[in-house]
Amino acid sequence: MLLDDTPEYDAVWDKVFATLKFRPSGSDYREDHPTTGKLPFTIACSYEVYAIEHMTDEQRDLMDAFIRKSLILCAHGKRWYALDWYHSAFKFDPQNLDEQQSFWVEDERYWGGGYYAYFPSFYPDGDYYFFIDEDFQNGYLGHPWRQEIWVFGAALLDEINKIYQKLGWERIF
Repeated sequence: MLLDDTPEYDAVWDKVFATLKFRPSGSDYREDHPTTGKLPFTIACSYEVYAIEHMTDEQRDLMDAFIRKSLILCAHGKRWYALDWYHSAFKFDPQNLDEQQSFWVEDERYWGGGYYAYFPSFYPDGDYYFFIDEDFQNGYLGHPWRQEIWVFGAALLDEINKIYQKLGWERIF
């Protein structure tokens, strides 16, 4: 379900800023440890950060299926938010591939009569892509400039720890 132009769109982004203390930046400012420098998130629960810059093309091809399966295994009937920074937002069931599609939205307010609502990829290829369960208990946060994936929540961390090496990720902290 597309959330654009709904009160839920604003509410979920407000929660991203309030709960995760999201600080977007256009620069690469990776530090070796979360307490030594400015970071894009402040996550109150347990989390891990993975560097993804050394992934092969083959590993990138596997990524969507591996991460989708991880979301399914820890969803327990919950829906997830798929958020593309300053673009479209969706609420979806990770088991339903039909809800994870990009599509044309007719809207006369836009030049050309509408816009394309892109369902974000799990690989942050130029923008911040976030996947967060509806209760904000588990999340997968992609940072494009730092080439990092931030994962929080016990259930999702457990699933990601089973696959991150297969994807060529390196755990940073």
